[in-house]
Amino acid sequence: MARFIVIESLDGVGKTTLTRNLAAALGGIAMSMPGPAIKPLREPIQAALGDARIAHALFYLAVAAAEGTRARAATDAGRSVVMDRFLASTIAYARARGVDADFDALLPALPRPDVSVLLTLDEDERIRRLGARGEMSLADIQSLDPTFRGVVMAELGGRCDLQVDVTGADEEEAVRRVIGAIGCLPAAQ
Repeated sequence: MARFIVIESLDGVGKTTLTRNLAAALGGIAMSMPGPAIKPLREPIQAALGDARIAHALFYLAVAAAEGTRARAATDAGRSVVMDRFLASTIAYARARGVDADFDALLPALPRPDVSVLLTLDEDERIRRLGARGEMSLADIQSLDPTFRGVVMAELGGRCDLQVDVTGADEEEAVRRVIGAIGCLPAAQ
C-alpha cells in the first residue's frame, strides 16, 4: 500500500538522510521542502519578501501546498512518498519566529500526509552534527536557542503522529526504527 510519509525534525537530526534511505527501503520516492524547482529561487524570494515574517510563512505554506499535491498524486498512483519536512515544520518554524496566524484554518484545503514522524536525537549529538557541517544556516543557528527550539519542538510534537528517537542509531537502524513505528513493509529486494 502506497503511503505519503513525512519526516519532521530540527536541523541536524538526520531527516534528509533518513528520508532518502526510507524511500529506498520502501521502493518509493524521496521528496523535500522546498523541492528542486523552488530551492534555487528560495533566497531571492526571501530577500524580496524582506522582514515580513508572515510573508515568509505564507511562501513556505504555498510551497507545501504544491509539493504536497505532487506527493499525494504519486501516492494515489501507487508510489510511496517520503517527504523531508512539510506542514508541521512550516508552522512550527513560523511560530518560533513570532508569526501568530491561524494556519489551522488553511489546513483542510491542503494535501495531508498519511503519517508524519517526528525524529528526535540527543541534543549534544545534534549540536555536534551541526558543527560538523561547517557553515550553519540561519535555521541551524536559531535552533541552538533553547526558547526557539522549545517552541519548534512543542509545535512539531503536537502536529506529528509519531515520535521516533534515533539517538545511537546508524543509518540502517534509523530506517528500521521508523519502519517499526509506522508499520510499513520495506520493498522486496
